[in-house]
Amino acid sequence: MTTPENPGAQSYFDKVPKEWDALYSHEHGFMYRVNKALRKGLYERYAFTFEKCGDLTGASVLDIGCGTARYSIECAKRGARRVTGIDFAPSMIEFSRNIARQMGVAGQCTFIQGDVLAHEFTETFDVVLALGLFDYIKDPAPLFNKAASLKPRVFVASFPRFTFPWSIQRRIRYYLIKKCPIYDYSKEQIEGLCKAAGFDWFEVVKNSHGYLCAAGVKK
Repeated sequence: MTTPENPGAQSYFDKVPKEWDALYSHEHGFMYRVNKALRKGLYERYAFTFEKCGDLTGASVLDIGCGTARYSIECAKRGARRVTGIDFAPSMIEFSRNIARQMGVAGQCTFIQGDVLAHEFTETFDVVLALGLFDYIKDPAPLFNKAASLKPRVFVASFPRFTFPWSIQRRIRYYLIKKCPIYDYSKEQIEGLCKAAGFDWFEVVKNSHGYLCAAGVKK
């Protein structure tokens, strides 16, 4: 997560870096295999992201709501020159720095604890990622505008959509148990956000439980 507009999300994600990392990490063995079987959409998202990013050799990357930095680290391993991850949960940032050191890519990665909307970047980026983030954002337009202002050749983001019964049980888990509001999107809404932000091109595709969006600004 990256913006404090949802305090329930901030509180939740600050408590769960290890559990969240298990969704992506091969090192977690059994839990990784369980999550891969039960959370197909996460792995579709991962594959889509790196297909759309293309060759990352020498690229600059911004990972908004970087979480435990698995996308950031993979970008660095694929040759990105500079990767910046930003997240508002302090424990996620601490975890990200530690795992980047363990993976041998700390020299390519910088992690910032804070709100991306308030942070003033002094550079543009070749690639901007916002994955697993918009689920918790009530007003997505400012984040779209921020991403477009950074002039990425590729912007990749993911969005949940309402599906039955998945969305019902997800609302119970997040709203009632974790006190963390979540939001769903339509394809038309995402396309409208891309147009309003000024992206030169975009595509929105459906996956298991949501949508994947790739967009960009022509250099």
